[in-house]
Amino acid sequence: MKVKMTREGDTEVKFELLAKIEFDSTRKRMSVIVRTPDNRIMLVCKGADSIIEALLKKGQKSLAATKKFLDEFARDGLRTLLVAYRYVDEDFFESWSKKYQDASKKLVGKEKAMEECAA
Repeated sequence: MKVKMTREGDTEVKFELLAKIEFDSTRKRMSVIVRTPDNRIMLVCKGADSIIEALLKKGQKSLAATKKFLDEFARDGLRTLLVAYRYVDEDFFESWSKKYQDASKKLVGKEKAMEECAA
């Protein structure tokens, strides 16, 4: 499946949707895995700021600046979401995809197996 996205300069770019991991209240995030136009595999994750922040690499300059705004929004009573991405290699994706598909076919323990793969 192709997903259309707009890039700076209004250039249309198409990504191939490889997998979608639905939002659930345990993970507090949802994710998609796409193949980019340059044939790289990218995981894109959207979720609660506290959850995404905990998953990010520590010490990033952009995180410190973002944290300041998140704190301001929280003081105003606003809920915020963060979006993060990461590139993964082909072997990792293939291995993960097989485990995720196998988990989705389980008759017993399906939810737990899928949760573990999604994490």
